[in-house]
Amino acid sequence: MRYHPLTILYQMYQFVKNILVFALLLFFVKAGSEFWVFEYGRYVFVFVLIWRPIHIVISWLKETYEWEDHTFYLHKGIFVRKTETIPFSNIQNITRHTTLFHKLFGMTSITFETAMDGDDDAVVFQVVTEKQAEDLRQLVEKDANLNHHIHQQEEENVSEEETNKESTHDANVQTDHQNVTEDQSVIHFRPNKKDTLKASMTSLSFLAFVPILFGVIDYLQVLFSDRFEIEGMFRLLSNGRWMTAIVIVIAVIVAVIIGMVKTVIQYGRYEIASNATHIFIRKGLLEESEFSIEKKKVQALEVKQPLLKRLFGLAEVKLVSSSNPSGTDEQTNVNALYPFLPIRQAYQMIHELLPEYQVYETMQRLPKKSLWVRLFTPSWFWIIVTIGLFIFRRPIFGIEQAWWMLSLLLFAYIYLNRCLDYIHTSCSIKDDQFQLRKGGLTTYLFITKRSKVIEIAVQQNRLQRLLDIATITTTNRSQPVHTETINDVPYGFADEFRTWYRNRYHEIQLEKMTS
Repeated sequence: MRYHPLTILYQMYQFVKNILVFALLLFFVKAGSEFWVFEYGRYVFVFVLIWRPIHIVISWLKETYEWEDHTFYLHKGIFVRKTETIPFSNIQNITRHTTLFHKLFGMTSITFETAMDGDDDAVVFQVVTEKQAEDLRQLVEKDANLNHHIHQQEEENVSEEETNKESTHDANVQTDHQNVTEDQSVIHFRPNKKDTLKASMTSLSFLAFVPILFGVIDYLQVLFSDRFEIEGMFRLLSNGRWMTAIVIVIAVIVAVIIGMVKTVIQYGRYEIASNATHIFIRKGLLEESEFSIEKKKVQALEVKQPLLKRLFGLAEVKLVSSSNPSGTDEQTNVNALYPFLPIRQAYQMIHELLPEYQVYETMQRLPKKSLWVRLFTPSWFWIIVTIGLFIFRRPIFGIEQAWWMLSLLLFAYIYLNRCLDYIHTSCSIKDDQFQLRKGGLTTYLFITKRSKVIEIAVQQNRLQRLLDIATITTTNRSQPVHTETINDVPYGFADEFRTWYRNRYHEIQLEKMTS
């Protein structure tokens, strides 16, 4: 089966976007330059400009796809043909992204991300119809739901099969009702106006007003050829207190409005939903993104609170999966819950989406000797920066000895961050769940299950051995591999952590993998 014909136009559109900067540089900004880089660069540019469209058309004619027996088969290559085989069971996440280009033609794109590493780690349909994208998504999710039902049936008690006919009939009716319920999505969150206002403030979107302001000033400089006319306008505004206050108020209002508009465009129509097997995240107004992940394939949870969000009581929850995201664009990287959730609501939503996860408030803190280790450990980064400032010392804002002031500020920041990290760092083990919190100005909560941890490490250096403390590290399956380290925990806790992990063989479930 061949890809949609509009894939050619979409790839041409992406190609033009990517080469536009080089075209301006080579043929406008440096048009008269005889430097060999720009001179030969123009020949390379013309060659690429001719070859790439030809390559796009030939690729569309040659490359096809099909699915059979719960597996995608992708036939790729122009001169060297190859077939990629990707079973549905390997798919971790499903991402849909609708750009302005797609909306113009009533299309969308859909990506099936896997846990494999490399260039062939995802099944990407750059241009498909809405109906075809939905059919493909349901095709993959139906396979996941089938595996979910089979797993549930295997866990049922065998003794229930020996009930009478009436009880069996009632159980079947109840099971059918449960299967219908599992396919129904429940909406957990939609932001209101208050959430949007908080998001625009804590995301610093209002700072987008700053480049606009400088653009207005540049425009005024062109409009008024005499520099003294512009200076006279600013002097007139600064001399009157009421006029200055009015200008400041207007500037603040405009900045907030710009921030809100930017936030609404990025997070408009935001929605977090789930059913029995999957979590769904949708966002975007002009460009829409949709992310779905099977619940059992969530490897861990991250709750992040930068300083500004912590002051407002907000947090961002991220789902850690073993897939390799196919795009780094912020619009497509949507595997996080709403980044401006109130912290209590975030904890509650974690339990609603993933009932097996709990956020425990009480955790074991570090001993005081861990603080002394952090304070007396030299900061090599500060030492190197200080040496560099001393060697290349220059006056800054007219201050001759600014280098040691900057060094002192950096020293204060580093050790303040270390003290805050000691205050915030704590960890806990509860049943099959491991939870840790750490961070200085930005706090970070990490939660995972024992069955999701693929490796641990307990280490001690000489000083830690003397003080009876240790460093523990966890590794979760992800792309790249996700590791978490917590330093200077009591050795007794580290030993308990090691024993806790050894009991994981009771929970490991081997999944049948096909290649």
